[in-house]
Amino acid sequence: MIKKIIYLSNTRLDYSLNAVLIKGLRENNIQVADIRVQKGVLGLAKALAFYRCNSKDADLVIVGYNSQPVAFFLRPFCRKKIIYNAVLSEYERMVISRQLARKLSLKGVYYWLLDLLATHSADLTLVESNEQVNFFNKLFKVSRKKLYRNWIGCDEDKFYHDSSIPKRDVFTVLFRGALMPEAGAEYVVKAAKILEDKNINFILIGGGLLLEKTQKLIKELAPKNLKHITDYVPYDALRTMMQSCHISLGQLSHHVRLKRTLPHKIYETLAMGLPYLTSANTGVLELLTPDETCLTCNPADERSLADKILWAKDNPQELEKIAENGHQLYQKKLRSAVLAKNLLNKIGEL
Repeated sequence: MIKKIIYLSNTRLDYSLNAVLIKGLRENNIQVADIRVQKGVLGLAKALAFYRCNSKDADLVIVGYNSQPVAFFLRPFCRKKIIYNAVLSEYERMVISRQLARKLSLKGVYYWLLDLLATHSADLTLVESNEQVNFFNKLFKVSRKKLYRNWIGCDEDKFYHDSSIPKRDVFTVLFRGALMPEAGAEYVVKAAKILEDKNINFILIGGGLLLEKTQKLIKELAPKNLKHITDYVPYDALRTMMQSCHISLGQLSHHVRLKRTLPHKIYETLAMGLPYLTSANTGVLELLTPDETCLTCNPADERSLADKILWAKDNPQELEKIAENGHQLYQKKLRSAVLAKNLLNKIGEL
């Protein structure tokens, strides 16, 4: 029986991709000795020292999100099982999504090598979807037996349903997140213009890679019903804003990443009891069912998006039922305690 786990990460321990798992393990009465270690040689030395200090009574080691060097550095010194909480690959994040390097460039190969070494050093690698399992298996030649789909959940201390917050008087659509190629913010702007005279408001929160392009489109179309917020919104204010809106939008483009990735805001939206409208990509449909736990539109299609938003406004009872179904799905299958329990059962099979 697992009683104690060592958790080491180069990324913040309070970042949701670490925090949800740590919290869930503790909710299952597991003692977690956790530490954030800086990147570089000094950080690796600190990780090794922390491991040796806690290894005597620990049952296994979990290496946190985006901490590949910790996984392959620790392997020669560690006789315990190592679980790597990858979620997705650094290669996918930096090369495929952000396009910060070409696939066959030195930097592209560097990112690929990080993922390769980390996944082959771990006894089990956690990824966000079954399509990620296929991706890791194909690109890094990792055995499927060493890959496990683990839904990422959300920080339930920051995102939760609050019925005391009233809805806005005008039907309001919220889109939030980094303005990356897969996000599809341009379709939000275009849909807002289509629905300009339908008594529907839009709030777009986010900056990032495509900020300038998005702002240019907003200026060109000038939808009177769209508000774009680029400043950081604190969690309390964000939660209140989300809860006051009538529907939350997901990723809307037609992008290769959407075959296998599920954005944080899926879980945050479900946890808050909001209806979720997303493009019908295979990644999100591993978790959600159209017209039951979510609404879907065609990818990269502002007209399809606008039509579905108008339907949601005109069918409040059906929309409320979908929101409630999504919330129940979260409560039954996606809470941190449930996710950690499922992982512990999987580790027990190793």
